[in-house]
Amino acid sequence: MLPIRKVVLYKHGVGYFEREGEVDGNAPVDLHFRASEMNDVLKSLTVLDLQGGRVSSVSYESTKPVDKQLEDIAIRIPDQSSLTGLLGQLKGARVAVELGPSRVEGVIAGIETVTRKTGDTTSWDNLLTLLVDGGSLRAFDVLEIKSVSFLDEGLRKDLQHLLDILLSAKKNDLKKLTIFTRGEGRRRVQASYVVETPVWKTSYRVLLGGDQPLVQGWALVDNTQDEDWEDVSLSLVAGLPVSFVHDLYSPRYRHRPVVQVKEDQAYAPPVLEAAEEDLEADRAPPPPGGFGSPPPAPAPQMAAAPPMPRAPAPMMRAAAMRSSVHVQTRTAQVGDQFHYAIANPVTVRRNQSALVPILQAAFEGKRVAVYNPEVRDKNPMSAVLFKNTTGMTLEGGPVTVFEHDAYVGESMLDTMKPSEERLVPFSVELGCQVTTDARSEVRDVHYVLVRGGTMHLHRYRIQRQTYVIRNKTPKPIDLFLDHRFVHGWELVDTDTPAEKTESYYRFRLTVPADATTRFTVSEKGDQVEAFGLSDVRRDQIRVWAESRYLDAEAVSVLEALADISDRIGDYDRRIADREQEMKELFQNQERLRKNLQALGSSHDEKGLRERYVAELSAEEDRHQHLRREMAELKGLRSAADADLRNRIREIRFEKLVGG
Repeated sequence: MLPIRKVVLYKHGVGYFEREGEVDGNAPVDLHFRASEMNDVLKSLTVLDLQGGRVSSVSYESTKPVDKQLEDIAIRIPDQSSLTGLLGQLKGARVAVELGPSRVEGVIAGIETVTRKTGDTTSWDNLLTLLVDGGSLRAFDVLEIKSVSFLDEGLRKDLQHLLDILLSAKKNDLKKLTIFTRGEGRRRVQASYVVETPVWKTSYRVLLGGDQPLVQGWALVDNTQDEDWEDVSLSLVAGLPVSFVHDLYSPRYRHRPVVQVKEDQAYAPPVLEAAEEDLEADRAPPPPGGFGSPPPAPAPQMAAAPPMPRAPAPMMRAAAMRSSVHVQTRTAQVGDQFHYAIANPVTVRRNQSALVPILQAAFEGKRVAVYNPEVRDKNPMSAVLFKNTTGMTLEGGPVTVFEHDAYVGESMLDTMKPSEERLVPFSVELGCQVTTDARSEVRDVHYVLVRGGTMHLHRYRIQRQTYVIRNKTPKPIDLFLDHRFVHGWELVDTDTPAEKTESYYRFRLTVPADATTRFTVSEKGDQVEAFGLSDVRRDQIRVWAESRYLDAEAVSVLEALADISDRIGDYDRRIADREQEMKELFQNQERLRKNLQALGSSHDEKGLRERYVAELSAEEDRHQHLRREMAELKGLRSAADADLRNRIREIRFEKLVGG
């Protein structure tokens, strides 16, 4: 067994393990893994003989269940009377039996149980019967036999294979992997691989109130394996390298066609069938079976985070934090990944977790307050203005904050690169209250744009948000104020913010002790009204002209559009009038036809019939005339509409009002 010497844990749920130890000559090395780890091991295993030998092969156990593997072996070892039960199954095997100073070789003929009765006592003795050289049968009491050696090499290997299978079944789904090396004498061998592991985590403690704030960082690692990590070299890697699960452990099979030898068959007396019109279609051969795929390996699962450790009792923490934990962590930037290499060896017992110190350093920072109305509308939050001057990349994790000798709150720290500065809120500042007053006003049109058949009137909207900040504490407050801005708008009559985030302007101001401060943020942005030129009215054009949004040429162009629009409206009304008249004609014609159907052949009815027919004839003439007029009006309207669209399409106009 090669002991673990090095462990590297990654943030995406895998760990790199390095084992190293000595082998003697051609001795094999056994390693054991869970079945769920085998795919990762087979994908990443690297074996090195460090002192002149060579690695010949690596074997590993089959995926077949134990009961299926035992089906291929004819012999069994019973739980009771294992020696006699086994020897009874090995009839014909050549063995050597040691009985005291003598050794007898022969072939097993069987096991015989002899009953012996001495007085009132009955005993049963098991006798091993051997066919020895010379052809004689000899029986030996099993209790007197010191050892039985199997002289057949194949049988010895079968028994060893059987015992290996039974042993692996007792190891809770562990699979054995054996490394075979070739070389002379004692040599050092190294094996490394990657397997799924819980994600390592970080937590921090920040101490305020001294000459300079301190930060202490701890890594939380979990050993969920079935082996202790004894004095290992531990490294922690922050980053997201590509990693995946690929099934290499399950055997794969390919479909192969079955080919049969063509054989001649004996002839039977022929029977000829009668002819039919339709010939029987040739029967197509069955399609070949599809290739099978092994089921995918289960996805890695993230380990649950351990509970947050309780804050220690109040004490003089500044000196204690500097002396209680000796942190020696080497750090390195490798591409997009950041490595924490723990200088001292680390021990973590199997199925246990550990807190490992990775950081203890002073940093640039101070206690401040930050107000964001969407976090808490009445009070700001107390926060640490944290600048990462530790020289290390700080992984994200929970932060517990202490000030002087007291616990004051908690927060979450996102990943921070060296020299990055961030606000870390940890409690509510109840000694400061904030109220807001929002007002808005709209200025006159300052810009006119005509494009794409639409007239856009741009007005300025001024929004003012006043923050009334009351500091009831005896100390001034260094306050950061977050104001959500409107994208595309600009600040006016307002101090430049200290910084700008994705959604907020962040202003920094000092609020005096026991005083009230007012701070106003003014933003200016466009408010746009849109008017379709095809629907423009003369009174609207007159208002725009009087407001000097348009020059004389633009007014003339829009009035020409209004003329065409009026003409189109007139066409629409005339077409609608004729459609209504045609509808009324149709209804009257229906009435006349029904009356004609109801008339008889009398003299009076004959005169009425002639009257109805004359009226129908006159109305039909009128109907034809209306249809011609409608066709003409629709043509005129279509031409006017096309003219309007063409003119609108060609209009391009913009003007700064008052400029």
